[in-house]
Amino acid sequence: MATYIRNLARMALRASKPLPMCNARQAPTVLVARQYHAFRSTQIVSKGKKHAIVDEDDEELEAELQELERERREQEALERGESLDDSSESSSAASESKFQELYDNIIAHTSASSQHHELPRHSALFHLTQAVSTKEQVEQLPQAVKQWRLKKLPITIPITNKLIHKACKAGSPETAIELLGDRETYGLSPGQSTMRRVIRSFVKEIAASEGQESEDALEKLDDAFKAMALIPYYNLKADDAAVYANLVRGSLLYGGEEGLRRATVTMDEYLLIDGEREKPLTPRRAAEIVAASEQLTKAYEANGDTDKANKLKKHTEQWRKSL
Repeated sequence: MATYIRNLARMALRASKPLPMCNARQAPTVLVARQYHAFRSTQIVSKGKKHAIVDEDDEELEAELQELERERREQEALERGESLDDSSESSSAASESKFQELYDNIIAHTSASSQHHELPRHSALFHLTQAVSTKEQVEQLPQAVKQWRLKKLPITIPITNKLIHKACKAGSPETAIELLGDRETYGLSPGQSTMRRVIRSFVKEIAASEGQESEDALEKLDDAFKAMALIPYYNLKADDAAVYANLVRGSLLYGGEEGLRRATVTMDEYLLIDGEREKPLTPRRAAEIVAASEQLTKAYEANGDTDKANKLKKHTEQWRKSL
């Protein structure tokens, strides 16, 4: 009986004492857990005195922000008629061997037999995109992106925009159309400016083609209209003046009756959309549509369609007010 009473006393004494607080230094150095949301796995790491939560994507997000800031400065410089003297772009461009190393790493770790713990970091695709510098490298991207998505790894809007930008810059907007045209396979999320970039790239290729009304130029023009058709597919703004302006320019560059017909149909469609616009055009968009309408007006006059030319001039004067 005495033993029983002593045991009860010890238990009561222990219950009355406060438990020792576990300070940060006693905590494990690294605690790793996986959380899943919207087909996206995020590695959460807790470390340091204050158990700071560090997302695995921090490195990628930081690089994305730097790239977006650079593109913004480039755009502002172009609007001022200046060039951005910065060698970081050339210095950061990886060599062909570096691209191949990154590419092989993604292909190997996103294959059907790859286990979950073998998956590459979320920043791997961003670094691969950064290393792209040639058309041949761009043409390898669809396979890497396809395997990436099969493993349900995320592709953010900035990475999408960078992928398409690299494809267009390397002279392969066709690859951009391939990636954007199959949303189920590649899962890209382009922005409005990305779609403009693709269409402008095709217009540039039409201008650089062998001659007017060539088969190659017609194929490029068709691809430009395909890119336009993808805009509502991604729930982007369909009344983009820059898109219509570039399609008119591309059609006129192609030339001939077919080019003039496409330019006319494109401009007529835009006039219908513009009549329902609630907000006025920004100065830059107004400048683009004014330039395209002036080119089309000249084409009408050269073809003897004075009525169409005069009608379009009235709309051009209205758009000039937004400049």
